[in-house]
Amino acid sequence: MISNRQAKEREQRKEQILSSALSVFKKHGIEKATMDEIAKEADFGKATLYYYFSSKEEIFAEQLVRGWRMIWESIEPIVHESNQPKDTFIDSLNTIGELVRKDHVLFEFLFTAPKALPEAGEESNQDWKKYQKKTYGVLQSLLEDAIEKKEFPEIRSDMLMRAIGGLFHGLFFLGDNKKIMSRETMEEFITAFIGNYGKS
Repeated sequence: MISNRQAKEREQRKEQILSSALSVFKKHGIEKATMDEIAKEADFGKATLYYYFSSKEEIFAEQLVRGWRMIWESIEPIVHESNQPKDTFIDSLNTIGELVRKDHVLFEFLFTAPKALPEAGEESNQDWKKYQKKTYGVLQSLLEDAIEKKEFPEIRSDMLMRAIGGLFHGLFFLGDNKKIMSRETMEEFITAFIGNYGKS
């Protein structure tokens, strides 16, 4: 049985590997990244790397699972606390935005990573997709409820979700991503965007 100190050291090594892998993926892309480069970036021997992960695809999948689970868990209490769909939708987007600002590298990877995991098993592929689908499903349901209550214009919710996804990506990953957006600013921006989108 391992001690608390050993367990903590293991977790720290794993976190260092995941952080280093993000840097390598960003620099070379998933296809060209190698386990050698990840080990070098983490300042570990390859044996240590393989103790925690059997392949770069497994590391890739772990990043996706962690990121999408973090998003899902961050909006879960918001969804349960409010019965006002527009406010809940905007609060959820704002909370996700706060996560992005705190760990920009992880979430830029998360939102721009390929949809298919090369050479990764179906089980690991489905783990992250489960959180992604639940998150998108909740956000789209909130949009539909807000449209039904006439808090937003009557628009196809699936098309609107795609448009908002593109808008969100532009806000946080293009241009000056250090700019802080308050909850009030987010509400004004999204409300204006949806209103204008509904007129097109």
